[in-house]
Parts: sequence; C-alpha cells; structure tokens
Amino acid sequence: MGADAGYIERLLDGGAFHYTRIPVYWGTMGRLARVLDAQPGERILDVGCGTGVGTRLVRQGYVGIDVEIPYLHYARRQATGRDCAFASMSAAALGFHARSFDKALLINVAHHLDDVLLDEFLVEVARVVRRSVVVLDAAPDTANRVSRFILARDRGKHVRPRRELRTLLERRYDVTQEEVFHNTLRIASQVLFALAPKPIGATAAPRRPEQAPPPPV
Repeated sequence: MGADAGYIERLLDGGAFHYTRIPVYWGTMGRLARVLDAQPGERILDVGCGTGVGTRLVRQGYVGIDVEIPYLHYARRQATGRDCAFASMSAAALGFHARSFDKALLINVAHHLDDVLLDEFLVEVARVVRRSVVVLDAAPDTANRVSRFILARDRGKHVRPRRELRTLLERRYDVTQEEVFHNTLRIASQVLFALAPKPIGATAAPRRPEQAPPPPV
C-alpha cells in the first residue's frame, strides 16, 4: 500500500506541474510543430521533456529524457499506448549512439542551465542528432508586465536576453530560423530557434574565465 501511495503522489506532483503549464503553451505548440516539421519515420529526442508536452508534436518515434522522476512517471502514464519512450537521463551524458535521432527539442530548458552546463547539453545533442534542433525559451527582452512577473517566479535562474542565448547556441549550431512572440494569453514572451549542428571541428570552444598570472617565484 505504501508503494502504491508513493506512486500516486508522484503522479499528482507531475500532474500539478503539467496543468499549471498548459496556458503557457496556448499559441505556442502550433509554432513548435511547424518549425519541428516532424515527418513519418523520424526519431525525435525531447531533452528535458518534463511531463511530456512535446509528445503532442509527433505521432511516432518520440523519446523524452529528464532527471525529474515524478514528471517522467506522469509523462509515461499520459502516453500509454503511443509510440513514445521515456528515460531518466541527463543531456550532459546522453546514452545514445552518434546520429541516433533525426531531430531534437529543448522546450524551456535553457534558462535552467548555466552557460557551462548548457554548452555541455548542446554538444551532446549535436552528437546524437542528424538534422535539426528546435530550442524554445523565455525572451525577457520583449516581456510585458505579466510575463515579467511570471519569469521572476520561474524556477530557472538563468533567463538570458535573446542575443545572449543566440550567441551561446551559435557556438555549436548554425541558426536557420528565429522567432520572437507572445503566447495567446500574452503571459509568456518566448523565442524560438531552429538550429543545424555545425560540422565537427567548426564549433567554437566556450569561453573560460581569465585567470590571473601565477605569482613570481
């Protein structure tokens, strides 16, 4: 009985998060679907999948990864009977072969990661993706009063101006498309990037903090 109660509690935790986020994605999912352009037979990796909102963008070949176990429990429950798989995994060390996926999604993930960790994610995703990566994240530059209020209470501590985020993405990818928009309720200001992985050897190394020269001996 205790195990069953624990499972139900995890589902409720994931469900609460899922349903409080739904209004944020009104007017956003259509844009994501258009830019992702998932085709029959493609494999799609959803990095930081949360409760599985990305499953609404594809009909088959979906793999979602996250480190939040309650969210994965909820996502699996919601996707029962569909061609979807989920795994507890960090994108900094993906357990997939190179070029295992056609496309990847990062939906509102970047602002939860500092620059170094985000770069590690981007390197690993570029390794396992053959074609394109779609990144959706907050756009504080164009936020109105309501969206600024929501952003100030977001769990992510690394909300970046659009240009700063683009600069980080361009270390590893060519930006093929960029859109800035508000959702239907105008409570979320977001930026959407379509990316193509750069050829190996063409990527820029992340900047390291400058160190002071060693003291003279």
